Amino acid sequence: MRTPILLAGATLCAVLCTPAAALTCYTVLDRNDNVIYRDTYPPVDLSEQGAPERQRMRTRGEHLLAMESDRCPGIEFFLGNAGSTSLNVDQVVSGMPVRNMVGSPTGGNDASSPSGGAASAPAQRAAPARPATPAKR
Repeated sequence: MRTPILLAGATLCAVLCTPAAALTCYTVLDRNDNVIYRDTYPPVDLSEQGAPERQRMRTRGEHLLAMESDRCPGIEFFLGNAGSTSLNVDQVVSGMPVRNMVGSPTGGNDASSPSGGAASAPAQRAAPARPATPAKR
């Protein structure tokens, strides 16, 4: 009596369990443990011909990690003020469009704003058009 139930349970588990799809993710860390490379393609030749290149990585203090993972998101580097410690709020919000706030006396166009009081193009709204007077015949 137990054997058919166990056999049915084992068959059900085998049918419902799908194999895990994994891929090899290569990550390179610099000497300060910052991720400088992450991809599914290795950054250096992993055969015997790539030994000198791997040795140069070791002398620079870089570490190559190869792992099986279900996903391997690439990394993006932000240039400019992204890594600057002197970044302030005005520099961050200077590129954001100005929106009119309900109840704001200036309507969002403050003369002390970083853009010099001029609202950006998407924030400016045209005055409503007057209805056209019908033509006389």
